[in-house]
Amino acid sequence: MPPFIDPTENGDRSRSPGLAAALAVFVSGLVAGLGFSANLGRQYIAGLVIVAVLGFVLSLLQRVAADTRKRITAGEASYRAFFDHAVEGIFRTTAEGHYLAVNQALADIYGYDRPEALVTGLTDISAQLYVDQRRRDEFRALMQAHDVVTNFVSEIYHRSGRRIWISENARAVRDWSGQILCYEGTVEDVTEKFEQERALRVALRQAEIANKMKAAFLAAMSHELKTPLNAVLGFSEIIRDELLGPVGHEGYRDYAGDIHKSGSRLLTVINDVLDVSRLEGGLLTIDARPESVHDLADAAIVQARGIAQDQRPIQLDVPADMPILHVDPRRLSQALGNLLANALKFTPENGEVRFIARMQPDGSVHLVVQDTGIGMAEETIAAALEPFRQLDGSLARRFEGAGLGLSISKALAELHGGALSLASAVGEGTTVTIRLPASRVGSRAAKVA
Repeated sequence: MPPFIDPTENGDRSRSPGLAAALAVFVSGLVAGLGFSANLGRQYIAGLVIVAVLGFVLSLLQRVAADTRKRITAGEASYRAFFDHAVEGIFRTTAEGHYLAVNQALADIYGYDRPEALVTGLTDISAQLYVDQRRRDEFRALMQAHDVVTNFVSEIYHRSGRRIWISENARAVRDWSGQILCYEGTVEDVTEKFEQERALRVALRQAEIANKMKAAFLAAMSHELKTPLNAVLGFSEIIRDELLGPVGHEGYRDYAGDIHKSGSRLLTVINDVLDVSRLEGGLLTIDARPESVHDLADAAIVQARGIAQDQRPIQLDVPADMPILHVDPRRLSQALGNLLANALKFTPENGEVRFIARMQPDGSVHLVVQDTGIGMAEETIAAALEPFRQLDGSLARRFEGAGLGLSISKALAELHGGALSLASAVGEGTTVTIRLPASRVGSRAAKVA
C-alpha cells in the first residue's frame, strides 16, 4: 500500500480559520465604511453584509474540513498500523491472481523478508503458490457464487520449496455495477494443526485396523481354543458320571468333577473374551426373531445358575400380557444371564434376586435385574461397565470372574438398539435395566431386520 500523506502538513492549508474570519470581518468593515462615506446606498450595504456572512460561513467550513482531514488521517494511520502489525497474514489480490497489497505477517508465512518482495516475487498465485493449481479456480468460483470464502484450506509452496498448509478467509470487493474489483482477506498457517489432525486420523485408522485384526485373530483361534477344552469337558464328564463303568475310587470321580467344573469356567471366560473382541471389531451381529419374555427369562436363569454355580430361586415379575419381542434370543438371554449371574454372585444367601419386565408409556420395554446385595459406590459404576475392570483388584478376590459380564450385556443391549443403565448404592443392592425400543416390541417388531 502506498504511504499515507497527511494533508494538514501543507502550510497554506494550515492557517488558523479564526484569522481568516477576522480578516474577512476587517475587510468587510473597511469596505462598508468607504461605502457610507461615498453615499453608495442601501443595496450596496446589503451586498456587503451578504459578502461578510458568506465569508464567515466559508471560514467555518474551512475549520470543519481541517478537522475532517485530521480524523481521516488518524483513521488511516490506525488502519495502517493494524495492517502492518497484525498477527495473521492480510492480503488484497486481483481476481486474476496478482497481489496488490500484503502485510509483514503474510510475508513471514510465505517465507519472504518484506511485503514488497512477496508482491514482486509472486506474480501468479495459481501457478506459483498452490500445490494443486485447481485450488485457485475453486477459490474464484466460491467468491463468484457467495462473495465470501471461509476456512479455505490448501497446501502451498513456501519460498524455501517446502510445502505448508494455510487457511484463507476472504471476501469479494465489487464496484457499483457488480464487477469484482479485488479479493481481500486473511491467511493463517495451519500446518502444525493440519499435520496433528492427519496424524491423529492415521493413528485412529491404524487402531481400527489393529482392533479388527485382533478380533479376526481371536475369532480364528476360537476353534483352536475350544476343541481341546471340549475334549477335556467331555472326558471328565464321562469319568465323573462313570458312563463306562466304575472308576474304582471315589476320589477319582471327585477329581473328574473338579476338572469339569474348572473347564466349564474356563470355557465361559474364553467365550466372553471372544465376544468382547467381536464386539470391539464390529464382527458380532444379531439374528432377530420373535421371542417371549418368559422364554428369555427362563434361558437367562439357566445361564446365570451355570455361571454363578448358585441354585437359589430368582423371583420373576413378568406380566402375563407382555408382548412378544423381536430380538436375538441367544444374545439377549446371554445379556440377561450375565446380569443375573452378577446378582447371584454379589447377593448374600438371605438376599433376594428379581427379574422384572415392564411396558413403558412410550412403547418401549424395560427388562430389570434387581438384587439386595452388597451394591457399589456411584463413582465406581462407570468403571464396572468397562471390560476387564475388577473393582476388587486384590489377588485374593472374594468374587471370581474376568469382569466382562456387564460390558458384554451393555454392548448386546446396544446392538438391539437399546441401552443399559445401572443404579446402585453400597449396602443397598443394585438395579440394572435394559431398555429395548418400541421397534422391538409387538406388531412393530416385524419392521426391524
